[in-house]
Amino acid sequence: MYHYKNLPLLPTQVIGSYGTPGWLYIVRDAMKEGKMGPTDVREAFDDATNLAIMEMEETGVDVISDGEMRRFNFLVSFYDYIHGIEKIPWERQLGYPGPDMIDAFKAVDKFAAPKGFGLVEEIEYAKTRTQKPLVTPLGGPVTFAFRVNPGDVYKDKRELAWALVPLLNQELRDVVAAGATHIQVDEPSAIDDFVALPEFVEMFNAMVKGVDATIGLHICFGNFMGRPAVAHRTYEHIAPYFKDLHADIIHLEYANRGMWQADIFSPHARDDQFLAAGVIDVKARAIETPEIVAERTRVILKHNDPERIWLAADCGFSMTARWVAREKMKALALGAQIVRRELGAE
Repeated sequence: MYHYKNLPLLPTQVIGSYGTPGWLYIVRDAMKEGKMGPTDVREAFDDATNLAIMEMEETGVDVISDGEMRRFNFLVSFYDYIHGIEKIPWERQLGYPGPDMIDAFKAVDKFAAPKGFGLVEEIEYAKTRTQKPLVTPLGGPVTFAFRVNPGDVYKDKRELAWALVPLLNQELRDVVAAGATHIQVDEPSAIDDFVALPEFVEMFNAMVKGVDATIGLHICFGNFMGRPAVAHRTYEHIAPYFKDLHADIIHLEYANRGMWQADIFSPHARDDQFLAAGVIDVKARAIETPEIVAERTRVILKHNDPERIWLAADCGFSMTARWVAREKMKALALGAQIVRRELGAE
């Protein structure tokens, strides 16, 4: 259910991750080498979270996150919470990660997450550091299943993904009970690689069932070291299912694709759904000016009702230099202000 009532026209949001401070890489290396105790670790991640929230607030973005500072590479750290998964070495260790380096884990037992996934701790801390609305992102079952070999436990990745659904649903219920009001599920555009789209709709709806929060779905083309994960970046196969998804906000990437398919949302969405349009290219090293953001926003508004538009970056900033991420968010906020003035909303 869409809970927002006091946001400006064309609200801006982050997707989740923020640019990682350089010193946090040193912390992670020290953790691997056993040089840090639990208090050291907690203080380091608290400090990184404080920094991310402070800088996101300073940029003027309307809906922020905790920067995902307690996570490693968006998703990887979550696997540590899942009973029944073990790490497996890639057969190829050298060079750029490719299709033969996707399965980093293997199912060795039926899945369980007796301690949750850590979202409750994230939101409880973040709420003590900011009064701004917070988005809480979590990978969906397809995203989790991509990196796991079913082994002898599950028939295939499809069955494995379904096994994750109740665990993820419980985590979302728990984090809402802890104070989260905006949940964002991150899933890949290549959903139908192993789950047919009608079944994906069932899977997504089951994951968010009973979760009393604003629900967003970020359909992602991937971003590893500034590179997309898919070769054919289109939403045409997914768009006909927008209306069936129990999502309030559907986030689509536009900036990195030259604003292609800016007209695809409205014909397929329900009247009560919002489009979070990606108008910041996180895969580009250059920093957009506010005028460029405004120009991209005008393209979106040619095809969509401004009352149903949010503005965002294409994806998270985990692969973006911190100072670049900060400047891109400033451009996002200022670009939104330009268009609001043009629409008489400021």
